[in-house]
Amino acid sequence: MKLIKGLLAIALVSLIAVSCKEAKENAEEAAEKVEETAGEVKEAAEDVKEATEEVIDSVKAKAEDVKEAAEGAVEEVKEAVN
Repeated sequence: MKLIKGLLAIALVSLIAVSCKEAKENAEEAAEKVEETAGEVKEAAEDVKEATEEVIDSVKAKAEDVKEAAEGAVEEVKEAVN
């Protein structure tokens, strides 16, 4: 009976060890996937930042064009009134 209990204890410890090893491997794989995803998210955020900066620069340029056109129109009206 002691021999059977001893063998069952060894089997149980072995089962727990294998289970822990598999859990560790799964955790490592999950950590790698998280790191990959984080890298992809960082790249996407940088792309969005660059695109946003381009849009801002474009809007600024268009606003300058509108401002210059408005100033030109104001000058023409002033000259027409005088």
